[in-house]
Amino acid sequence: MPFFIPFAVGGLVLTALGLGVKRALGDGLGSSESPEVRQARERHAAALAALKVARLRVRDGVATYGERQARAKAEVLEPFRGLMSRLERWEQAHRRDVLSPGAQQVLEALSPEPVSRAARRCWPLWGVGATVPPAQAPLIDYLEQGWLQEDGPRVVVAGDCLFTAAAPWASQPPDDDAARVRGLDEGARVLTRATAFLDDLKGRLEALEACVAALQARATAQLAYLDAPSFESGSEEPRERLRRLGVITGTLLLLLRAPVLDEEGRLAPLPPTPPDAEPAPQT
Repeated sequence: MPFFIPFAVGGLVLTALGLGVKRALGDGLGSSESPEVRQARERHAAALAALKVARLRVRDGVATYGERQARAKAEVLEPFRGLMSRLERWEQAHRRDVLSPGAQQVLEALSPEPVSRAARRCWPLWGVGATVPPAQAPLIDYLEQGWLQEDGPRVVVAGDCLFTAAAPWASQPPDDDAARVRGLDEGARVLTRATAFLDDLKGRLEALEACVAALQARATAQLAYLDAPSFESGSEEPRERLRRLGVITGTLLLLLRAPVLDEEGRLAPLPPTPPDAEPAPQT
């Protein structure tokens, strides 16, 4: 059952469909609530508000990076694949001489079909060619839609269940004010940790999007000067351009494949910093 989190000035308002407001919040709303509980509730509301903002930023970051990945595939990877197919057919060049084995593997695993919606929601977090790990489907649904379920799959962020933190006594009403304060403050701490995690995730997405955009621009510039007939003259220039294009495209392929999250939903290790895509001059 969905659990929506709107906010009101001066305090926290939760609408819990199927939960009941009293069950989600306890009994003490209004003047009967002690100052300690009211202050704890305000701290909890602030933590929820910050989490909401962080989630929206990550949602936008996933969409932006997904669009960048789709454009890089359409504007660089597919033209590169077509160019190499023609060059191999005419025995002018071979993919194995242009791409590293790892980059070849990524390219061969990618379908030439346009990027689907399912891929756009998965690839930004787990890399091109991946599918959503089954255990992380609730997380990606939450990032897109912003609702939680009491009796559905647990949404876990940085190892913590968000529903329990957002409604700290949804399943076990507290006995007294001290228990309410403890529950609200513990929930606020969990929500703050989740917010910090989402902020780190957004930063990782932004950095990858900027890196991919730069490589895409450089690869597109090289592709503009290359076509299969240009190799027939025997000139060295198209081969040098192809060599540069292979370095840039190979770097791009490996970067696009790098996951942001692991299968447990935690931040994956940072990918190696991409080397300068221009190969060193031959000596």
